[in-house]
Amino acid sequence: MRNKWLVLAALFAAALISAGVAVAVVDSGSVAAVSATFDATTVVRSVHKSCSVNNGDTYTYTRAVYSGTAASGEARLNGPIKLHVQSMVDDTTGAGAFLGDFVVNPGSNPTAIGRMEGSLAGGQIDGLARGRVRVPYGELFAGVNGGFTAAGGFTGAAIGAGSGADSSAVLSPGACVRAIFLP
Repeated sequence: MRNKWLVLAALFAAALISAGVAVAVVDSGSVAAVSATFDATTVVRSVHKSCSVNNGDTYTYTRAVYSGTAASGEARLNGPIKLHVQSMVDDTTGAGAFLGDFVVNPGSNPTAIGRMEGSLAGGQIDGLARGRVRVPYGELFAGVNGGFTAAGGFTGAAIGAGSGADSSAVLSPGACVRAIFLP
């Protein structure tokens, strides 16, 4: 009888260990390379202000909302996109900066939201995006680049398709991601 209980106890312990391993595998988290391209040339609304300085340069500040479409193999980055952007550009040199927020699939159930910022030079943006994707949840870290003018919006722009395809990542929560990324 005693051997029977030892065998049952050993089987029960093995089952618990197996379940623990299964939970650890399911809860490990993930890091996935993603990218999206987008055009957002519809200017929903826009405000421009200009300022001239002593050396003759004119600076233009723009606060605008642009809408368009994002295309991606990652479903959470695919669909309509809306961007709320502020930019400041030296009209003589074309140099400047931009910052703003983006929403993929705007409305009551967005699939990605985030913030982007960077530099402008000659109608091109180069910067960074940080955001969240939903269902399943993850943190987005990406480069942003492409064409941009305050009057025309974004053309041939990309999130995470910079120096190499899929140059951005989505980190999904789990034991490994938490242990390494969030000390």
